[in-house]
Amino acid sequence: MTDDKRELELDFEPKAKGKASSCELLVPIHADNFALALASGYLGGSLKSDAALDLQSYAANGLFAFSGEVPAWAISEGEAGDRVLLSLAGKGGGGAGPRTMELLGGPERITAVRSAYFRDEASLANFNASYDAFPDVPMNIVELAAKWPVCESGERPTDLQELPVEQPSRRSDLDFLGGLAAGIIDLLSENTFDEAIRKFLHEPGTDIAENGRRLLLALEPRTSQVDVSIWTATIEALRSRFGKRGFDRREFLADVEGRLADHGPEAESWVRGCQKVIDAEIDIPSLADSEKIGRRAALAIILSHEPSGLEELESNFETGPRVRALVTAAVYAFAGLSRIASRLKSPAPRMDAVLELGDRMVTGEPVRVEIVTSKTGADLTRHQVIKIGGNSVLERQVEPPAYMVMLKARIQEAGYKVELDGASGQIGIRPGSAKGELIMVEDCSRSSPGNPIVNLVLPIATLGARPTVASFKKLMATAWENATTVALREVGDTEEVVAMASLPLATLDRDELNFHVERLLLVSTELGGKKRKGRRVKN
Repeated sequence: MTDDKRELELDFEPKAKGKASSCELLVPIHADNFALALASGYLGGSLKSDAALDLQSYAANGLFAFSGEVPAWAISEGEAGDRVLLSLAGKGGGGAGPRTMELLGGPERITAVRSAYFRDEASLANFNASYDAFPDVPMNIVELAAKWPVCESGERPTDLQELPVEQPSRRSDLDFLGGLAAGIIDLLSENTFDEAIRKFLHEPGTDIAENGRRLLLALEPRTSQVDVSIWTATIEALRSRFGKRGFDRREFLADVEGRLADHGPEAESWVRGCQKVIDAEIDIPSLADSEKIGRRAALAIILSHEPSGLEELESNFETGPRVRALVTAAVYAFAGLSRIASRLKSPAPRMDAVLELGDRMVTGEPVRVEIVTSKTGADLTRHQVIKIGGNSVLERQVEPPAYMVMLKARIQEAGYKVELDGASGQIGIRPGSAKGELIMVEDCSRSSPGNPIVNLVLPIATLGARPTVASFKKLMATAWENATTVALREVGDTEEVVAMASLPLATLDRDELNFHVERLLLVSTELGGKKRKGRRVKN
């Protein structure tokens, strides 16, 4: 809830007993507008020029709310239709009295709504029956209940007037960027571009064009300036046509061309080529990932600008994975958060993550993305949880890459056992008896599909509260003598000493694996360490 509040000086009678807490703020809204808020992710303002008229129609991008109870006149304000009372957390300990009307700053996230109250069970059932079938309205974001804290006392203020809308494009920008954020989170569910997306979200842009540029460079750092210019011009053209009816390919290309007027002959040649594709004078060129993914993604958007066309792009035009990733983010942005499928913005934690990403792509603040392996199956299939800003957003099941299957085979060929660590969900190498050391196999941050690398990590000991210089010298001397890395890492609230070795898997053989395992065991023996159980390593 924002702190931007302006109280209207309206006097009401004292609150009756048995009603909602005065610490609860209630926002009366037309049921149709509540459904639109569920779809768009925000309360306050409207994306529709013909939205149903209610009390909130006077509040511009803000919200009129009441403390504890809502007077009957506020329910009947505007056109006919069911009303819903949305419960927001108020400020306890003083402040506005019961039934006091306040103007809250907005737009406010729909995930800030604690409950939605309906007049009776019939009104609630009617809302469910009306909107449950809508593909873009997520019905599991807010708890719905039959409850009606409405009082008959109080009179409509005579000076109630429609407030001017500040930043009229604000709601539209939030919808566009919300769609872009939903597309990016959807890409995270695929386990294809985790590192690129993490890189992008670590340093997002502060406007639509800059976010488009940074996403392209995260996916392909060697992109040429012409490619960047074509792609960002396409994103800007999408935003300029956002919310308008129809999509004429020639008009859209003319818009892009106008933004590329001073970008040289290579950009002009690309525009001419796109015109020939639209006019069916030439075949559609390659949309593969081999080069120039920015301009290829831009052409793909000209050919198919709706989310429903993504599958056709991949199957009929053999679109490369990185080109498809760019197109996915862009077409979801063009569709807008309010129009995309509800699966992309529900349940509530996922919606909140989408809204958070949309906000950060305006402020440029970094977003922390964590990918946690909760369990690894016997076939090395990994069950992972994606966390954004510390909150679990989605789960995914990842098939083992070929190099992990090969590594498992090499471990078994060397006479070691492959075990699963219940605490981390990772696989481990058991060189000796069941009570012996367990060397963990962990992902390396420098790994890539073309050059897969894992780290073999053997926990040795927990660092004491007051480590001595002598203990550090022993660690360094042992590491030097065995040519093996000895390092510290955070585990919960403590620090753990580990021995580790990086293992490239492109040319892995059994002798190389044996060499690293034996060195790790030797270091552990010399340092006299023992594995700690129940470890929780901070990434």
